[in-house]
Order: sequence, then structure tokens, then C-alpha cells
Amino acid sequence: MNKSILWLIGLLFVTSLSIASCSETDGVEDPYANWEERNQRYIDSIATVAEANQGNGVGQWKIIRSYKLPPLNLDEKGKVNDNVYCKILKIGDGAESPIATDTIAVNYRGQFINGIVFDQSYQGELDPEIVTPRTFVTGEVIAGWSTALMKGFGDMKAGDQWELYIPYQLGYGKNGFQDIPGYSTLIFEVNLVDIIPLKGMERSVGEEALDAE
Repeated sequence: MNKSILWLIGLLFVTSLSIASCSETDGVEDPYANWEERNQRYIDSIATVAEANQGNGVGQWKIIRSYKLPPLNLDEKGKVNDNVYCKILKIGDGAESPIATDTIAVNYRGQFINGIVFDQSYQGELDPEIVTPRTFVTGEVIAGWSTALMKGFGDMKAGDQWELYIPYQLGYGKNGFQDIPGYSTLIFEVNLVDIIPLKGMERSVGEEALDAE
């Protein structure tokens, strides 16, 4: 094998390494670059929109302080990341909101600010008539969900469908969880299908109603 052929083989080898290196580093944007900063800017912008459009009708927003935090005094203003921001998409015909011990049946889809879906209970468009909801205990989900759902806080009712914007402090924190990076603002579309009280609670509620009469 002469020198010219050896030189050509060497050139091709170096070129192939160069191309492989470029394909791994060039033109591929990291979807989680500057993640903490981007998420904070995003939740700040959501807070601004929610504050300007508060109400109880479809298309309006609720701003709900975390149930884990003490109430604010009259002269206090809470932090942006202390709240869940809820856009009302649909109002159901339910009359009650869940308490911490209730089981909830929900349809939901969760995504990050970059549009990546990390969890969902259904595929495609939501059709409540055919999808099977998932069940959770209200007080055992992340603080952002519990805050939006629970009686005395978000007061979500059966049939309601909301879009929740949850800062990382009320989600999975700085460390994240499994495929959810730390500092992630969580965006959930949640349809509350049903509320199932803890066994025996129905009787106690009825007794309270009788006592009230």
C-alpha cells in the first residue's frame, strides 16, 4: 500500500470523526438550557396575565395561595411563586369541592414550558365520555394540585376543567423527580370528573347537616 493511499485513508478517518462530532454538538438546541431562569420568567409572565384577568367565569383566572403557607395579613403581598395560577376552561355542574382525604377521579395532561408532555391520562383530544380517569387522594398529590382542588382554597368542583400553572416550589422543587428536571414550572390541564369521599365520611357530613337544621 503506497503512501498516497495511506494518506487518503487517514484523511477520511479524520473527516468522519469531525462529522460525527458536529452532529452531536451543532444544531441541536438543549430544550432545558437556562432552565431555572426561563421558568422564572415564564411564571412571572403568567402571574401578570392572571392578575389582570381575575374572575370566576370561563377564560378568567384564579390566583390561589399555597395551602401549606399561612394566610397573608392585610398589608402583606405574597411572592409570585407562592401561588397556583388557574385558568378556567370549563365550569361543571358539581356542587362540592374535595377535602384532603377525598379520592379524586381526574383526566389530565402535564407539560413543561417548552411544550414537552411529561405525563398524561389520555391521548389526543380529551373526550370525557370515552377516557378512563385516574384516581388520587387529594392531599397526597403535589402542593400545586391540592391547592387548586381543595375546598377552602381552589374550590374545584366536579365537571370543572382548569389549566394550572404551578411554580416549581409547589411542584417538584429544585431537585425534580424522575424525568422532571428541577426548577420546572408545571402546566396541567385538569378535568375533575368525580369526588369519592373516604369511606364513612358521607355519614359524618350528613350528621353535620342534620345538626345545622
